[in-house]
Amino acid sequence: MAALTSSAPPVGTSALLHRLQMRANDMIKQSALDSSDALRALPSDIRLTEVPWVTRRTLSTVFRALGDNVAPSADELRPAREIAVQRADEGVPLSVVIRNWQAGFQRFWTEAAALARPEESAALAYLGTALISLFGTFSATLVDAYEQEQMILDSEKSSAGHLVARMILDGQEARPYADRFRIELAAEYHVLALAIASTTDELVDDPTGRLVAGRRKMRSILSLPEFRRATSILTTLGPAGGHLLLPVDTHGSASAPATATELVERIGASVGVAVRAGLVETVSIADVPPAGTLAAEVLRLSAGHRSRRSVYRLADVALEFQLTRPGPAADHVGAVLAPIEPLPELMTFLQEYLRCDMDRGRTARALGVHPNTINNRLHKVTSLSGVDPSSFVGVMAFGAALTVAANTPGDDVPGGFTGKS
Repeated sequence: MAALTSSAPPVGTSALLHRLQMRANDMIKQSALDSSDALRALPSDIRLTEVPWVTRRTLSTVFRALGDNVAPSADELRPAREIAVQRADEGVPLSVVIRNWQAGFQRFWTEAAALARPEESAALAYLGTALISLFGTFSATLVDAYEQEQMILDSEKSSAGHLVARMILDGQEARPYADRFRIELAAEYHVLALAIASTTDELVDDPTGRLVAGRRKMRSILSLPEFRRATSILTTLGPAGGHLLLPVDTHGSASAPATATELVERIGASVGVAVRAGLVETVSIADVPPAGTLAAEVLRLSAGHRSRRSVYRLADVALEFQLTRPGPAADHVGAVLAPIEPLPELMTFLQEYLRCDMDRGRTARALGVHPNTINNRLHKVTSLSGVDPSSFVGVMAFGAALTVAANTPGDDVPGGFTGKS
């Protein structure tokens, strides 16, 4: 094992350590009476029971290490690892853990300085150097164990957060489970449904390659600061999309669309693909289930929207939403296209004609045909359907029919998310 210092313990070290051992019980009692900021806020059983126990175990290791000038073994460091894991699980900040151990080493040094005789200055200097080395070893052990446990807890909390979000979206009582994993629930949420486009790596033929790419993609997304704050966003996100429950910030000045847009664009930038979202603003936690369904429908209807923005609300797709509601009228609206649907050339013409605001010249240029061809196709559509696309009635009828056709429920949303997260 490695030495604590480069030189052997000088003469007088054993005698000084012996006198320090005689003071061990007092040092253990002092650890229980410590009223420093590092311990004051902790529960009494930690201060009065666990800290003295850890101090006793640690002192035994410290005395052996100092006497032999040898670093502690893995077995001797195990209690420190165990207590670091426990403190991480309890939510005690790592800074508090380290300060508490530093205070213990400080007490040991204070006792050593008080007990050292004038002729033991070399021994005291050795103890100072060795204690610094020991504290470094214990600190590294504590940090490693604490951070490893924190990674496990973060992973469990992420999985728990996914389940809690799913339970809320399904209308189940999620609070007991949220309390168990210290997940803070908000009174109100902005509900988003996201479609996340595939990365190039997700489009490979190999299933393992696609799986790895999807997980790397999610790791990039969930590493964003917004997903790691104390008041966390709840999410059911997968590589293709899902739902986000964004806690309403009652003190924030930014509007919900602005906040949602910034988050969605940050998600897209983190993985380098397009991300689109449907948003329902400010609903109580009890109203999240219908809001989740509505957000997914808004997302679906936004797929062909002209604006190409990243976040859509119901107001942005209100016409499409209303026209695509189930009912007998929907069938009649779509029936005007029946004679034309078998002719792809006419369907493409009709879509482009309406997109160009019935401007025959623009339509001809967009399709790369002669203007006379546009007139011929207008006459053909009219003769087949009985409705003139250039009339007010025709614009309304064909516009509504094409909207219904493009947004028939059940169509896949680009990006793979269909609202069933």
